Amino acid sequence: MDLYSVSPRRQNDSRRNSLPQPFVLRTNIGGRPRLRLPPRMLSTSALKSTGDSGLACQELFRVWKKFKMSGDQSAEKLDTMLQSMDKIQMTLKQIEVNGRPGDSEEYYAPREDKQKVFARIRCNIITVGDIDTVAQLFTAEIYLSVTWKEPKVKGMKREDVNWDEHWDPRIYFFNAVNIDKMQTNHYIMPNDDDDPDGIPDVRLSIRMKGTFKCSMQLKDFPFDCQDLTIKLMSDWPVEDVEFVKDMNIKDSIRLDTFTAGHQWKLWKHVLAQPIEEDKALTGAHRSYPIYHITTHVQRRPGFYIWNIALIMLLIVILTFTSFVVERGAPADRLSVTVTLLLTAVAFKYVVSQSLPLISYLTMLDKYVLSCLIFQCLVVGQNALSAVVEINDPDKEKDWAKWFDFISIIVLAGMVFNITIGFIISSLIRKCKTTNRMTKITAEYMDKCEQINQNWQTRQSNREASRKSKEERTIPPTEKAVQAGAAAKGLSWKRTSKETDASLKPEPSSHPSGSTTSQQTTATFAV
Repeated sequence: MDLYSVSPRRQNDSRRNSLPQPFVLRTNIGGRPRLRLPPRMLSTSALKSTGDSGLACQELFRVWKKFKMSGDQSAEKLDTMLQSMDKIQMTLKQIEVNGRPGDSEEYYAPREDKQKVFARIRCNIITVGDIDTVAQLFTAEIYLSVTWKEPKVKGMKREDVNWDEHWDPRIYFFNAVNIDKMQTNHYIMPNDDDDPDGIPDVRLSIRMKGTFKCSMQLKDFPFDCQDLTIKLMSDWPVEDVEFVKDMNIKDSIRLDTFTAGHQWKLWKHVLAQPIEEDKALTGAHRSYPIYHITTHVQRRPGFYIWNIALIMLLIVILTFTSFVVERGAPADRLSVTVTLLLTAVAFKYVVSQSLPLISYLTMLDKYVLSCLIFQCLVVGQNALSAVVEINDPDKEKDWAKWFDFISIIVLAGMVFNITIGFIISSLIRKCKTTNRMTKITAEYMDKCEQINQNWQTRQSNREASRKSKEERTIPPTEKAVQAGAAAKGLSWKRTSKETDASLKPEPSSHPSGSTTSQQTTATFAV
């Protein structure tokens, strides 16, 4: 005997669907009576009445369990839905955290020892992405390492530390417009050999990718060089925290991951240094530590030279064709010059679209405006030539012809000076920029070499310290053998081989009757 649910005849009948479904009892001959209940659906009001996402998950799990027991095909759909409930629950928890009132905000306690912390910063620029000149934005992916002394973690392991309860430098990216991803990790580093107190270092590693705002200087456009700066700042004042450059490891940048190489040249150097905040500019009562990480990119001007500057020069040269037209037909002359003038204005609009709204003229703007002024002078000359032709009392001297001849010479000299001046100034500015970037790169390489030498010195000191500790463990008899070998001009090498306890070697014949688990051999070489 089965109990079936009778569905409405028409699925689109809302009035029927709103009514409870009746049950019809049927007899199943030869079978066991079964009771199959319709699925209990959770309405929106039911979910709201729970007041918590966990209760909603429990209710949905109870329904899913009934479906599994009844063997309904809809259980597979509910199983798929339950797989995404963890993500929904995490999202609801995040919404709950963001919607907490002000009295439940997180509090950052200062250090208990009240001492100033020197945070050593090291940066590795992994990728420099697209550079938007109009919006003055650039994308970058960096790895940041911040190291400081932390006595509270002395003798502890990384797994045993609750980093939420420890002091944090509270670093944020001051000029970040959008952060796509960020991953942070804490590590406990062993203390350096030069630290007599044995206080370990805590290293905060940050790997992030984001979009940053930068102020571009475009006076030399398209022969400009831009500073791409990532600005770091701490919420602690300078009395508590000070940013310094980490001289134990060098800053680096990768050139093979640069994605805008067809428009820019990325220089192989990184300028990382702390910046002193000016209270006169900020107006703040306290000063906060600021750290700048800067790299330089130089624009490749080929696109603007061939597509704008050269086209403008051709338009200016074509303007001289107006002098071929009869002086007595000023309308034909003016139609040629005005058409070319409007074409040049269109090119000026193209240049403006490639730049942000700035209050000064770039180098390319000056060249384009000079060409426009030249064309305006040609329009004025055509009008004056028609006036001279009409009002010339002495037709034999032909003053209008001489006026055109002198005008052509003067205008041609003007075009020559504009073009040569643009080329010379472009070469000068490009050479100055290249020399300045080459000098900065050389200083960066010298500093990297100094850091490498310091690192090698530390490694040598550690190796010498390790050897001195080993020499203290050498028995006096072996020291005598070593001294005798050195006197004979032979090299002595001590090697030890630990036997495996699982092999259970046979006892060796020893004068004392004891067995040894360590075999010591002395090797002599000329």
